Amino acid sequence: MKNEIEITTTVENEQVDEARLTDLINWILADEKCSESWHISIIFVDDGFIVELNKKFLQKSGPTDIISFNLTDSSEQPEGEVYISVDTAKKSAQEYNVELNNELYRLTAHGVYHLLGYDDATQSQRDAMTQLENKALEY
Repeated sequence: MKNEIEITTTVENEQVDEARLTDLINWILADEKCSESWHISIIFVDDGFIVELNKKFLQKSGPTDIISFNLTDSSEQPEGEVYISVDTAKKSAQEYNVELNNELYRLTAHGVYHLLGYDDATQSQRDAMTQLENKALEY
């Protein structure tokens, strides 16, 4: 099983080691015992771009840190896109007093878990997601 992972940066972002990011995603997929190869695109964008996605697809206004889309057609390999706002990640990193790269890795993990079907609508779901993210970041 070989996963296809694409990383695209539409904004200046020198904080992420693409090899580390790829390893993180592959680790999550292995840890979750995914039996099929995934095609995952991680796209780093600015707030302006993510505001438009948020409005168009989620009917929400304003920026958010991450939006994940599971594009899987049941007859094909699993596929997903994860959009991460570097602008919002910078604000969150300052708020949580962590390095930007740490926040970007956490958001990547968060997005991949969304692709795998995890949700964060309730507090207990958010807590479970945070535990998964922490585990992934410690691998």
